[in-house]
Amino acid sequence: MTETKGKKALSLCILRVLEQHASEKDPLSTRRIIEYLKEDFGMIAERKAVGRNLILLTEMGFGLSTYHENGKGYYLTGAGNPETFDPILYDALLRAPITEEGDRHLRRMRQEVPIYSVQETPITLHTEVFETLDILREAIAKKVQVTFLYHTAHGDDGMTAMPDATYTVSPYALFLAAGRYHVLTSVSGYGRLLHFRCDYMRETRLTEQPVRNVTELSECKNGLDVVGYVNRAVYRQDTSETYVLLCSGQLADTLCDTFGSGIHLTPDGENMRVEFKAPWTAVRKFVLSHLSQVSLLSPERRQKQIRDELYVALSLYPQR
Repeated sequence: MTETKGKKALSLCILRVLEQHASEKDPLSTRRIIEYLKEDFGMIAERKAVGRNLILLTEMGFGLSTYHENGKGYYLTGAGNPETFDPILYDALLRAPITEEGDRHLRRMRQEVPIYSVQETPITLHTEVFETLDILREAIAKKVQVTFLYHTAHGDDGMTAMPDATYTVSPYALFLAAGRYHVLTSVSGYGRLLHFRCDYMRETRLTEQPVRNVTELSECKNGLDVVGYVNRAVYRQDTSETYVLLCSGQLADTLCDTFGSGIHLTPDGENMRVEFKAPWTAVRKFVLSHLSQVSLLSPERRQKQIRDELYVALSLYPQR
């Protein structure tokens, strides 16, 4: 692996090590953090540098239990239940443009909820991505465009430049979604937002050209909505969609734990009718996890989608 340079890169790598390897039951000593930095990221870090960056993570608002507190080592902490917050919201805002108000909001969120990747399996990022992130942060802060080569991945994890893959874009926000860092941009001559995966970007450089005003884009007349864009373009979800379920009364607590306080419950005989708005992936998972106790009543297109999935599943287990 290549050695990652830069103070910000070290902080991000330490954060990833803590997320993936540390817990309350198994806190990490400074020595083990240094070992994981070398193993996961190819980084050679001194004990004092790791100590300084652990302090920096605390100042940035990340909940961190320290050796001085627990006598064992370091791990991320956070009040709240990770299963009850909207991972799309936290993913999208994690790397959004930094303003004084937004920075306070992010620090508060990080103290309340431990931030993990939505993807269940740990991902080892190419170390070059942190240098790209530093450049993009600077571009967003200075409101200038960037130029870069965009690459495509092969099965052997190699990278090859695509034809005509040199871009000059106006960067507006950085976000972490589906376990990957992305930059939200606009391209001259195109009237809508576009996003690029930061680990596919190479030779990223600042320009002296000012960014395009985001309100010129058709979908940003009222300003930039990072969360809405991530829902639509990355997760392919419509959080404005309303769902109606017929559920067993025994699931009332489970419904509230899963979808929060925004659900509307109406008694229906021994069952209850439930109406709420939520991402489709969460609703689908809930329905398929409680097939004997839940029926999706609307919208009709989602009902058909569940029915088609069940038919396909049944076809894999023919009667004998």
